[in-house]
Amino acid sequence: MVKKERTRRALWREPVDRLPVQVNFTPAMGRKLAEHFAVSLDELPARLDNHLLRVDLSFPRRPGAGGGTILDWWGAGWSSETEGYWPTHAPLAEKTDLAAFDWPDPDGPDLLAEAKRTLDADQGAHFVVPNFGFALFERAWSLRGFDQLLMDMMTETAWVEELLERITHIQVRLARRFVALGVDGGYIGDDYGAQKSMLFSPKLWRTLIKPRLARLFAVFREADLPVILHSDGDIRAILPDLVDIGLTCLNPVQPEVLEHSWLQREFGQHLSFYGGLSTQDVLPRLEPEGVRDATRACIGDLAPHGTGLVLGPSHRMQSDIPATNVAAMLEAFPGDER
Repeated sequence: MVKKERTRRALWREPVDRLPVQVNFTPAMGRKLAEHFAVSLDELPARLDNHLLRVDLSFPRRPGAGGGTILDWWGAGWSSETEGYWPTHAPLAEKTDLAAFDWPDPDGPDLLAEAKRTLDADQGAHFVVPNFGFALFERAWSLRGFDQLLMDMMTETAWVEELLERITHIQVRLARRFVALGVDGGYIGDDYGAQKSMLFSPKLWRTLIKPRLARLFAVFREADLPVILHSDGDIRAILPDLVDIGLTCLNPVQPEVLEHSWLQREFGQHLSFYGGLSTQDVLPRLEPEGVRDATRACIGDLAPHGTGLVLGPSHRMQSDIPATNVAAMLEAFPGDER
């Protein structure tokens, strides 16, 4: 069973010969792992047995003012000096005239050029998804500023709705282009949860986010393609809503905030899962045997029927994780091709 087909079946909770695997890492962690496993950076994904390929937009990376900042396609600035995502510039922080903002063009002729080259070169070996990270809520706060957007959601709700509508229009158009290009599913990232609760009320999420997220999901589901949503934190209050609007697979299923056996019991008949191995408490902190035990427990809790799980770390691994613990995790994975 090739990686693409194995992943497709696991996402739809169909029988597979073994669980698909996806191990993501930051550039710094990639260099560390390549040295540990004595492979090149180009060979590392195969050494880790990765099953997914994420494709993104093609656009020139621009430096922001003051150094240490890279501007994304939307004009938001991010630190070039951290392993994680650290915002440095919100272009709408001091502006409320959305009509005057320089919105990116989702119909740009070369936006999908690199994605097409990746698909052509892969020739159906991997499960390919477009990367819609920072999709709706996160895109809005990256443009406005996190604290300011949360206040706006309560005091300037109509303005936030207009902002989200403009973002949704662009994302839906891009999704349609990716589907026409031939991707295998959707990958949408939008964090709604903190460690012990949601970042804002479920009621507000249902008003502002749910109907727009449903439109983005629909592009893929109407093409009979699965949808993966990455949303950090404790989002149990909206899991029924996500099922209702067509979610296929939930990521990263952090064990610190969503207990795995409960998640499988309550939602395993509706959802598959992706991730599950903690990059917070397990991979950076335990000894190798503890990592192997946690890996086996994750598989038992989230995939008791041998499917419905893309197995891997809950998040991109950062360089605080010992390479020996990554090796221990791989050793505990079900029989693979490494």
